[in-house]
Amino acid sequence: MQALQALKREVASLKEEKLKLEDAYKASLAETREAEEAVNMRWHEADQKCADLLGSMIPLQAEVTKLKEVAENFKALEDRCVSQEAKLVETEGELAAKIEALNLLQAENGTLQADFNKLRVEKEFLDKQLATQNSKIEELEKSNKELLDDMAGTFDEGFKEDLAQATCENPGIDTSNCDPGNQIVDGKVVPLDLGE
Repeated sequence: MQALQALKREVASLKEEKLKLEDAYKASLAETREAEEAVNMRWHEADQKCADLLGSMIPLQAEVTKLKEVAENFKALEDRCVSQEAKLVETEGELAAKIEALNLLQAENGTLQADFNKLRVEKEFLDKQLATQNSKIEELEKSNKELLDDMAGTFDEGFKEDLAQATCENPGIDTSNCDPGNQIVDGKVVPLDLGE
């Protein structure tokens, strides 16, 4: 995004430079026209003086020298205008290239934004699926706990029934130290080994 802003600023700067060059070109062109008019007027004046002062060659030669200088200045102004016009064309080319690069960056930014939106939608979908799965896991854990509690109750009831039956079949037996956490090994009541 910073590259895009920098590019926009550079494009604005190039546009401003183009306007300045166009103004300079117009000013130079106006100077050139004024110089051309001045040259034409001087040439006209020189012709008049030549007609009026045929015998006086020295002042005329000085005027011709000045006119040559003016013509050289006019040529320099023309060269300057051509140079500025070439620079203006070059600047316009650079501006077009920058605008094209800016358009490409904007298109790429649009693509990235679309990809981001797509990924956000996918994330929302996955979050919903995860929430559903978490809810199912909680339900399964709750069912599992209920099942374990039910199994423990069933085991406890079965143990008590077996203990009552053993007491009935062996009326003098001491079952006070018997509980579901014990087992009988070699005719002795020992703690239940849960590792088995």
